[in-house]
Amino acid sequence: MTTKFVYRFKSELTPEQERGLSRLAGARRFIFNWGLARRRAHYADHGKTLRYPALNLELTTLKPDESTKWLCEMDSQALQESLRDLVRSFVNFFEKRARFPRFKKKRKQRDAFRIPQRVKIDGERVYCPKVGWIRLRLSQPLTVPTKSATFKRDACGEWFVTLVAEREVDAQIALPVNAVGVDLGLKTFATFSGDAPDIPIPQRIFSRRKKGSTRRAKAKIRASRVHRTTARQRSDSPHKTTTALVARHDLICIEDLSVKGLAKTTLGQSPPPPVKGDGR
Repeated sequence: MTTKFVYRFKSELTPEQERGLSRLAGARRFIFNWGLARRRAHYADHGKTLRYPALNLELTTLKPDESTKWLCEMDSQALQESLRDLVRSFVNFFEKRARFPRFKKKRKQRDAFRIPQRVKIDGERVYCPKVGWIRLRLSQPLTVPTKSATFKRDACGEWFVTLVAEREVDAQIALPVNAVGVDLGLKTFATFSGDAPDIPIPQRIFSRRKKGSTRRAKAKIRASRVHRTTARQRSDSPHKTTTALVARHDLICIEDLSVKGLAKTTLGQSPPPPVKGDGR
């Protein structure tokens, strides 16, 4: 049985490498917007959907054009993945999992792109086509070959690399010796079957700045750093909880529950306070 493993590492970039990643992210955004405009125009003219093979074929005709000749300097796979993202966004819309695809704006869209192949790992470095070897902060060793890489800039301006790897594992599962059931609640972080105790839930300058100003951009970065620290503190508790569960139990059963949907029902509301009697 083939199992996927995902690793996320922070990158250490030179100024030239950072400019190269930003250009690839900008090219991905440009191709997504171009493909969206072509699909909308084609449907308006012919009443039919412009499929991915036709879009990909038109993409090759953009590069010889003088106005878009700069696309020749971009990685072709990253551009093709942008078109695939566009196709997936339409599929999610028609299956009512997302809203209709919209054009990506530079100020509201975080820089990101994906390389499905030709990703190489050499020690603490990763190879990005058209950029070169990028140094990583490896928090754990990579023992399996990688399949793809996603480069993304967070709200604080730092670039991270997400590597996807595949490995064959034994599909046979031994009979459990110690099993536990986990139920996610609204008032507790987790409730366990048996005698295990419940786990409780762990616990505006930016808005005043003028839009488009340098001070607003600096305030946004400071606010993003605070939010990032808070998010890391919140994720620390679930990671410690799941690690302890895996260490103590052979089988863990978790209910497939939508907490967001549960909170909208009467089950997620607090019970009404008891009505006091008249003393009789």
